[in-house]
Amino acid sequence: MTYLVNRFIFYKAQIAKMVKSDSYDSKLSQARGLASQLGMFAEENDIPKDLWDSLEATIYDFYQVSHDR
Repeated sequence: MTYLVNRFIFYKAQIAKMVKSDSYDSKLSQARGLASQLGMFAEENDIPKDLWDSLEATIYDFYQVSHDR
């Protein structure tokens, strides 16, 4: 359990370190990168699909980019 908490804190720290940019492409790239990393975390830890989908949508909303693929 401690390992999971530490990984979550690591990912949260990465969000804080990301350089803010007004470029849509830059924001989209950052959102995709974070969603990808957290997606791997979700798969490794058997996080339910509906919870992951909600988290992924929240990431794209945070960066104010479209999450259509």
